[in-house]
Amino acid sequence: MPRVYWINIPHFDKIIHAGIFAVLCTTAYLWLSHYFSTAEKKIAFLIVLLMTGYGIGIEFIQAALIEGRSFEILDIVADFTGCVIFLLARPLVKRIGS
Repeated sequence: MPRVYWINIPHFDKIIHAGIFAVLCTTAYLWLSHYFSTAEKKIAFLIVLLMTGYGIGIEFIQAALIEGRSFEILDIVADFTGCVIFLLARPLVKRIGS
């Protein structure tokens, strides 16, 4: 991964992870809740479970298959944090999406 040296924020990559997963959860939620509006709460929690599993899977894949990459538990924590941010923002997302 190329490094951007002008950004000297500690753990900046973890902030990026959380942001990406918040956006992934939000877009999946907006798409699925449009088609299944009666189950939107279940959809939100299912998305969080799936995206958390996706984040964990990515870590295993990069540790096993990508040279120079490793398994990082903090990446999983950051991914899950992004999912929680989505859950907390869901009322706002729900309002925007309708």
